[in-house]
Order: sequence, then structure tokens, then C-alpha cells
Amino acid sequence: MKFLVALISIASVAAFAPAPVARTSVALDAKSKALPFLECPEKLDGTLVGDAGFDPMRISDTLQDLDYVRAAELKHGRISQLAIVGFLVEEKFHLPMFSKISSNPLDAVKELGVAPQAQIFLTLAIIEFITFNKTYDSSSAPGDFNFGASFLKNKSDAQVLKLKTQEITHCRLAMLAITGAVVQTLIYNEPLW
Repeated sequence: MKFLVALISIASVAAFAPAPVARTSVALDAKSKALPFLECPEKLDGTLVGDAGFDPMRISDTLQDLDYVRAAELKHGRISQLAIVGFLVEEKFHLPMFSKISSNPLDAVKELGVAPQAQIFLTLAIIEFITFNKTYDSSSAPGDFNFGASFLKNKSDAQVLKLKTQEITHCRLAMLAITGAVVQTLIYNEPLW
């Protein structure tokens, strides 16, 4: 009798299980370069610079266009590059007027006061306002604000691709670095170097 009740309850539960969703990919059994045991998401077909097919949560399937996501990745990466350099420099070097501020970058933000923080926030808001249309404009390459475009002049397509791949790789590394630096500083409350 118990076996019959268990069998009936398994059958009733199976009726509410979600149906398997067929995944389509660009090529049959296309595997991700980053995670070779997973299928490569359809939109990560290698057209974006630095694309290795890394999307284990398949977020790219929910987005219509990846240009905005790439622009955001570049923006956050560039900010992270500045942040990690600032984080490390602030631990060892201070301008004379800030000599009494803590060498711990997280404590220094609190000690600085409201006015300098408001100035930083206002500067960031102005930059965001100026670049707003460029960020959402699909006619230009993601993250291209024509700032430093002269460095790419007289370079071959292969050299430009190499430089763009280096940029996105350094951006990703800097995002990991600043996250690690902040977490390590929060946990140990000691200088990084």
C-alpha cells in the first residue's frame, strides 16, 4: 500500500515539473572556450572582442543586444583600473594637505568629509550626462567616446583587435583586483602593501 501511495505521489509531482527547453546554438554542439563542458550561448559567437563564450547563467539569452552590456563592461573596467591604482597609491602617498588622513582607503573616505565627496559625485554625474547619448547609441562601437582615438590611427586591423582585446582583458582583471582589494581591506584591516 505504501509503495502504491509513493508511486502515485511521484506521478502527480512529475506532472508539475517544467518541460525541458531546447537550446539552440550557432553551430551544432558549439562549446564555450571558457567552459568547454558547456554549450556556447547563441549570442556569444565571437563577434565581440574578448568573447570566450563565458555565460554560465545564460544571461545573454535574455538580452536583445549585447552592445549596451559591453559598453557597461568597458566603463566599469576603466573605472576599476583607476580605482585599483588609486587604492594602492593612497595607502602610501598623500598630498601634504591630506597628511592627517588615514592610510586605509576605506577609512579615508569617511574622514574626508561631505564636500569633497559631493565634488567627486558631481564630477561623475557630469561625465555620465555627457556620455549618456553615446552609451545608448547603437551607431558607434560600445565604449567608444572618441577619446584617445588618435592612438589607433595608422594601425592595422589586427593591431587594433589586439589592443581592444588587451583593454577588455585588463578591464576584467581590474574589476577582480579592486573587488579583492576592498574585501581584503575589510576583512584584515591592514594595508595591501
